[in-house]
Amino acid sequence: MIAARIFSPTGTVFALRDGLQSIYYNGGLVLHMTSRELRDRYAGQMLGIAWSIGTPLLAMATYVFAFTFIFRQRLGVGDSGNGYTAYVLAGLVPWLAMADVLSRAPGSVSANASLVKQIVFPSEVLPLRVALASIPQLLVGLVVVLLIAGLAGRLHAHALVLLPAALMIYVLTTAGLAYVLAAIGVFIKDVREVVTFVTSIGLFLHPVLYTPASTPAWLLPLFYLSPASHLVWCFRDALIEDTIVHPWSWLVASIFAILIFATGWRFFRMLQPSFGNAL
Repeated sequence: MIAARIFSPTGTVFALRDGLQSIYYNGGLVLHMTSRELRDRYAGQMLGIAWSIGTPLLAMATYVFAFTFIFRQRLGVGDSGNGYTAYVLAGLVPWLAMADVLSRAPGSVSANASLVKQIVFPSEVLPLRVALASIPQLLVGLVVVLLIAGLAGRLHAHALVLLPAALMIYVLTTAGLAYVLAAIGVFIKDVREVVTFVTSIGLFLHPVLYTPASTPAWLLPLFYLSPASHLVWCFRDALIEDTIVHPWSWLVASIFAILIFATGWRFFRMLQPSFGNAL
């Protein structure tokens, strides 16, 4: 009965509408809470919020060094190493940003019990701010990928169109997953550890670190079944490919993003009345 309510097609359409309307009406609060989320992460540190840019830059520098000078794989005969680095980072950057959202989302509501217990406060803002707070990290990584792709001669004009579309898919997907995990996290406190473990293992079960030539054949069915794989392929199409190599991935990723956002919103709203008693 509960599953029928959550996954009802009509309810999904209304949930998508209600979710987007709520974000629009609470836009100012969403932006304020997102900036506060970034500040709180680095509170008390000398450089403060500057670490939101510095941390991904340092991480990207490490990855670039590792994939360019240590692993030294190549995508083809004409690849000096930059092509392989851009290929891996084009999948790794969105994966790491998404993993960060999924690890923080379970505690986004329970860590703000005083706000949730206020009747006038829209608690649906809390998971959303976690998803949006990952965007600076994601954008810094994407800029690095674009620079390396340019050096490798793999930067193309269609990135101006495809990259915003991939970002929109990413935001809807991570927001929907954040709603689900935040609601569960109120009642099951150790869900964060489970999610962190799953994302760590999932890195090796998705087309993130593998080149097409080195992908194990037994992993291919898993790649196609996972929506995260299609999100990675969308970013690769936007960042380094000279054409849309995975057209079906754009369709699958878009449909999944809409469905998970609407479903996550409905799931969160269904459990929201019980948050006060559980916290």
